[in-house]
Amino acid sequence: MKKRSVLIDLRYLEYLTNGFGQLSLNYGSYIKNNADKIQDLDITLLVPKQYIGKFGDHIKYLEFKRKYKFYPFLLPHYDIWHSITQQVKCISIDSNTVRVISIHDLNFLYERSASKAKRKLKRQQAIIDIVDAITAISHFTIGEIETHLNLKGKTVQLNYVGERSIVNDKAETPNWADTDKKFFFTIGQIVEKKNFHILLDMMKLMPEYNLYICGDNSFEYAQYIQQRITDENIENVSLTGTISAEEKVWMYRYCEAFLFPSKFEGFGYPVIEAMLFGKPVFSSSCTSLPEIGDKYAFFWENFDPEYMKNIITDNIQTFYNNDAFIEDQIKYANSYTLERHMSFYLNLYRSIPIKKRKNPLTSIYNYYKFLKS
Repeated sequence: MKKRSVLIDLRYLEYLTNGFGQLSLNYGSYIKNNADKIQDLDITLLVPKQYIGKFGDHIKYLEFKRKYKFYPFLLPHYDIWHSITQQVKCISIDSNTVRVISIHDLNFLYERSASKAKRKLKRQQAIIDIVDAITAISHFTIGEIETHLNLKGKTVQLNYVGERSIVNDKAETPNWADTDKKFFFTIGQIVEKKNFHILLDMMKLMPEYNLYICGDNSFEYAQYIQQRITDENIENVSLTGTISAEEKVWMYRYCEAFLFPSKFEGFGYPVIEAMLFGKPVFSSSCTSLPEIGDKYAFFWENFDPEYMKNIITDNIQTFYNNDAFIEDQIKYANSYTLERHMSFYLNLYRSIPIKKRKNPLTSIYNYYKFLKS
């Protein structure tokens, strides 16, 4: 029997410091390490040129080229096309291709001006109009989709993010870390939605700890934070820039607590990573974070520095004195596995009805809609 042909869009491998880049790497690594679990499917990965062949020779590769956005009719035909993020740059317009999209968030509604948000929402709607199956990474995101987009009878399926546990991976001490002083840790692109600046005033009240803010600091917002650190002589806060996988393991392993003040998250996987290491998580109560942190995170309901400090000091030692709670937390975090996440999609690829009839008018309609996006 002919295998179903599936294209998985991993073009974000070009940006490994981005969350979508790491997501793409996780997908590729799973495909590489689980050849026996996908042998009934004919899988092709859409990747930047340098990743062709990187995930084994038991699958096929298609090089991502920007011309495909404007000329999608040049793409080969696949039974199923899976865009693993909502930021679609190219997609099959064939009338007999099943299109699957995974939506992580609609953060642009809050981050952009009203006019820009309206344009992006219109583009997102154009994609929704031509896809056949929609998944989302949290109940919060599903609510956002149902509120702001016209699904036209389509349902949204929940598939929480999952990753391979890094708890037992090699650790490497960063050369900038003060190993003689207790420290807090946070990680993410240093962009405004991450809200890292609200930690500065709090850290002034907690001189007994250092705080390391790790992640891509090439953004204007990072410059703002660094300028405040300098101008206000905040000696216990450091912007480290991006860190290696080994350094990240060390930071999780030896931090006293993980801080995550983000305002907009479709999921917020660093919360789960910190829990896997048995660390207390102090998080904002915004967007999806109460859903993902559940009863195992401590939440800031506002960003008053004195209040934030008290939430930490009132709970951190109690956390470390409760071995049963830590064990339950780790068990909870271990439920967000890459195996579960990928099994969901593999089962979807196998079960979703395949389109057999080709209709040129439908392809033209899809092309029109995609150009609007």
